[in-house]
Amino acid sequence: MSTDLVRMKFAALAVKIEVTPGVDSIGGTPVLADWVGTECEIQFDPDIIDVPEYNGSLDKSPGVVGGLKPRLRLRMPLRGSGVAGTAPEWGKLMRACTFEETLTAAAVGAPTAAASGTTTTVTAATPFAATADLYVGMPLVVTGVAAGATGIMSYTAARVIGTGHTAATAYTTGSTLQIPINLRYGTTSDETVHRTVTCYFFADGIRWIFVGGMGTPTLELTSGGLGFLTFELRAQFVSKSITALPATGANGALTAANARTLVVPPRWVAGKSQLNLTLAQAKSLSIAGGVNIMLPDDPESAEGYGPALATERDISGSIDPYITTGSVALMTAFRAGSAMPLMAIIGSTAGNRFLVTVPRAKAIALDPTNRDGLAAHGLNFKAEGADSGFYLTQF
Repeated sequence: MSTDLVRMKFAALAVKIEVTPGVDSIGGTPVLADWVGTECEIQFDPDIIDVPEYNGSLDKSPGVVGGLKPRLRLRMPLRGSGVAGTAPEWGKLMRACTFEETLTAAAVGAPTAAASGTTTTVTAATPFAATADLYVGMPLVVTGVAAGATGIMSYTAARVIGTGHTAATAYTTGSTLQIPINLRYGTTSDETVHRTVTCYFFADGIRWIFVGGMGTPTLELTSGGLGFLTFELRAQFVSKSITALPATGANGALTAANARTLVVPPRWVAGKSQLNLTLAQAKSLSIAGGVNIMLPDDPESAEGYGPALATERDISGSIDPYITTGSVALMTAFRAGSAMPLMAIIGSTAGNRFLVTVPRAKAIALDPTNRDGLAAHGLNFKAEGADSGFYLTQF
């Protein structure tokens, strides 16, 4: 801190998965892997307790500040690790948002010839496993006939893959299939998989510490632009102190937070945008995890609240594709309450490309709008399916 004023450009956030919920996992000094490139906003959300007393006037006695229930809002670009099987820096935050991290460390398929197919399904052969739903949310790279990358929206024990788009020609035995190395983040209700995080927020010589954090994610994609992830965390407040940002290097010229090497975030260009197995010429796509987080009462904790817990999840989103003559099918699905597959692919470099899938998106609003003089859908949706609503996969 060089002046009495705190400059937010000299801020950085470190985050680490906790072994025991509510117990500081950083232990004083973050290591290189703990830092996360993000903005950070903090609200303490205190309980204000009324004081019921008369004081001989119309004026009410001021309340007493009770326990703090902090909220942390983190926003960062959708950036990969640069290595397909290595977790991105935001991966630990997804794990603190009721998502499970699944690593496919070796590619599935040599690539391997398909057994048969249509324009929206393809039947795989060994070494693809005969286990239903095993690969849902993972990418599928096809070479030969109907070549290209797509997402796996469904998978049966008979190895029948439902793809995320309609191929220009049917898949055949001339189509060779491979699931590349990938890291998939998918929702789970298994509380043994749920994780909490410790957060150290440094701002120009001041440090705030939070533990027991969990939250909910939101993904935003914009055509021609970057993807962004926003995490809304609830956590326990530990302390605020005068503590400098840790330094690194022989002369301490760099802080540990900016010594990292980061890849350039990809733009949503030359990728995929598909709704109901059809091109969705959308300006934006947004998906909210909808995880309801609470801090349970605990009179033995410092602020009267224990580590965060997830109590409910309600995945929703919006997309705004242009209205075309072929979009009557969207209205039909909307009125019938039929779920539709939704898929997006952003990026082209291994370890910095992403597959976004909502295998069963059910439209709950479909209003015509005007976007720059062209008709577009204002389509809101809910994800259908227990523990299978939304997948975000780096590959």
